[in-house]
Amino acid sequence: MTAFFQSRFSLLLKVGLLGLLLLPLLTLSPALTGPFLFDDHSNLEALAILEGGGTKAAVEEYLAEKSAGPTGRPLSMLSFMLDALDWPADAEPFKFTNLLIHILNGLLLAWIVLMIVRQWSGRLTDRQIALGILVAAFWVLNPYQLSSVMYVVQRMAQLSTTSVLLGLILYLYGRGCIVVGKNAKGLLFIWLAYLCGAGIGVLFKENAALFVLMVPLFELLLFSRADVERRCRLLLGVTLVLPALVMIFLLGSYFFSGHSYEWYRDFTLSERLLSQGRAVGYYLWRYLIPGVGYVGIYADGFEKSVSLFQPLSTFIWIIVHGVLLVCAILFARRVPLFSLGVLFFYVAHSMESSAVPLELFFEHRNYLPSAFLLLGLFHLPRINVTSIVLLLLVLVCGALQYLQATYWGSERYLTSIMVLQSPKSERAVINYANYLEKNGEAFKSLNVMRRYAEDEPAGVDLALNIIKMGCFLGMDAESDVPLLQQSVVKYRGKAATIVSQLKVVGQWIKDGRCKHVTLADLDAFWDNYLAAYPRDGEATQAYFVGKSYIAFQERNYAKFSRRMEKALDSHPNLSLAYSVCSQFTVNGGPEQGCNCFKDNEYMVQIHREQGGTLVQRFLGSREKLINDYREEMSAVCAVARASGGDPN
Repeated sequence: MTAFFQSRFSLLLKVGLLGLLLLPLLTLSPALTGPFLFDDHSNLEALAILEGGGTKAAVEEYLAEKSAGPTGRPLSMLSFMLDALDWPADAEPFKFTNLLIHILNGLLLAWIVLMIVRQWSGRLTDRQIALGILVAAFWVLNPYQLSSVMYVVQRMAQLSTTSVLLGLILYLYGRGCIVVGKNAKGLLFIWLAYLCGAGIGVLFKENAALFVLMVPLFELLLFSRADVERRCRLLLGVTLVLPALVMIFLLGSYFFSGHSYEWYRDFTLSERLLSQGRAVGYYLWRYLIPGVGYVGIYADGFEKSVSLFQPLSTFIWIIVHGVLLVCAILFARRVPLFSLGVLFFYVAHSMESSAVPLELFFEHRNYLPSAFLLLGLFHLPRINVTSIVLLLLVLVCGALQYLQATYWGSERYLTSIMVLQSPKSERAVINYANYLEKNGEAFKSLNVMRRYAEDEPAGVDLALNIIKMGCFLGMDAESDVPLLQQSVVKYRGKAATIVSQLKVVGQWIKDGRCKHVTLADLDAFWDNYLAAYPRDGEATQAYFVGKSYIAFQERNYAKFSRRMEKALDSHPNLSLAYSVCSQFTVNGGPEQGCNCFKDNEYMVQIHREQGGTLVQRFLGSREKLINDYREEMSAVCAVARASGGDPN
């Protein structure tokens, strides 16, 4: 009878603990009413192509529209169709789907943790099961995961995590088969693991490719070479080693691509590497010591490290990381689960937090790396006490997650709080100002941006938003002009965005809506833009395009044509050539248009051979532009010949 009650209690305990993994349905529910954020709009607006339906042609055009990463992340883009088939759309269905994916990942994590512990100890006790579920619950209820779940577009990071976790489950199962002599079955599951974890995972997001570096960690720390029959060792070794070496080579190549920083970033390779010591340290600290006040999604205010001691925290965190890594390696035999959690953390960060020229900091980068950080708890001697303490921490995490989610459910609270949490973030200020303007508080919006510019150096985006809002209200000031001219020093800005915004300002100047900002000021801005940093062909092209629009507003068509021709000479851009040559046809006549099309036809081959995502190449979407270009060229040149302009 005692055994019966003990088994019944054990079952209830396990079910109750598993229930913790479902708690995000409660703790994150207040955030479901929150808005789309940051680049949600730019990534999801392609849904408008579907127009409420899902024809094959429309879906292909939708998938090819965006160029997110080298692959285009087609599976992530397809997943957004579960929530809407048009745009604009309501954010809540997207956020709820993200929430369900997060819970699924929590359940998968619990499963993997228990598989790891069973492989390590040879069996699973009730106490180990309870602690394993609590480790997963700490991850799923950690308030630091909130931005990864409720920032809709980070579904890409969530789903790549799902693929990696499923891949690890398949690997552990397959490796277990090899241990008991089922070599063929084991290798099959390991190959399926690579297909799922890396092959399918990169179609969600590219960092899933790190799966090929994660698996060798599990092999080295959980399994023995003696477990593998000699005839199977070679196949297993090639499977584990070859993909890992390729990935190390690819990641290492970024250490020799300093030009990427020279063209696109406001920090050097060395500054990024130093800064990542602090960034990864912040991820580690915020996950292990849960709280409420975080950086959030706007991390452009994250200070870069310019030397080993500036700021001093750079040196401190490098020491901390060094100690953790040395301990994980030296004590791998004694405490393999601790070593696995630590080494997995750093390997999973090795793409987005190394030499790849990405921005310095984003919280969602810690979503997968943090998964196994608490594995070392299984080495503690008093597992009951450990479980009780961890249970209390999990409940605290749940309460903090719920509290933070209440802020995320209100756009007004969220936009204002993000400014308070990241006072140096220009993006946070612009986001708050846009919210105010959208809700009829345009004057307050302008004041918020100008107050920031008084305290911090203004970047291009902020300066342009101040001028746009000032002209819109008829309140642009003389001080806005030097602010714009100096803004290029702080941050390069994205050239295409700058062109589109200045095009609007130029039109407003022409319409007389701006009191102090002139077309000459915009022309001078472009000169400052070009001189502020080394510029690649694309940025130089944007410079000439921007200046050509100014000439167009001045009604100086000859200058417009010269500048656009220089823009086309700066960088092979078939889309721009198509647009410019069509414009020449309208304004300068079919002869000028035909000559333009013919002069730039060389871009067709470049367009076919270079650039584009994996999806765009697979669907042949780049050929569509080529066909459109050639059809338009034929039509324009035919008109030119008919009018006697072009004898060819």
